[in-house]
Amino acid sequence: MAALLASAGMLACSATVIEVEPATGDTDADVLLGNPGTLVPPTVTVDGAPGLLAIEPLIAFMDACVGDAGLVGPCHCAADRIEGSLTVIDLEVFEDRMSGALEFSPELAAALVDCREAEPPPEWSDAQRQTYLDACSAGSDRMRSLCACSLARAQEVIPAHRLNEFLASNEVQPGIVDFLNLCL
Repeated sequence: MAALLASAGMLACSATVIEVEPATGDTDADVLLGNPGTLVPPTVTVDGAPGLLAIEPLIAFMDACVGDAGLVGPCHCAADRIEGSLTVIDLEVFEDRMSGALEFSPELAAALVDCREAEPPPEWSDAQRQTYLDACSAGSDRMRSLCACSLARAQEVIPAHRLNEFLASNEVQPGIVDFLNLCL
């Protein structure tokens, strides 16, 4: 009988609804979030331009995404959307996924669908092509023809506005060597 009463008491307690009135006041959280009682998300400061992917995961994504020349436009468009829409914390998660196993996030899949009709970006300028060729061949005439061959793939994978950052990085995968391997 005691067990039956205890069970009935627990059932009655679990069915009780407790209503909590939202806090009132004109706090910044109320105005920013439109949801009184919600904590303001932490602000994170990052050195450099906010909202840009690090060059390594960006190139890894572009290389995995482009695959063949038919996806150059959609992949560049999706990368631009991801960089422009994700928070700094979201970008860190995205970078971890990309560097760990080239895992595409749901946000990226949605961006690719939205970008399916996007045209390829404008080709690199003559100065950008020359910068790439100089960095690739490092003054070797023997490497010049291989580097010229690899230029087409590099233009598909490296956004023009990030070329200098790509060439300055020592950890970029795929690097220039990977582009050269396509030409051997």
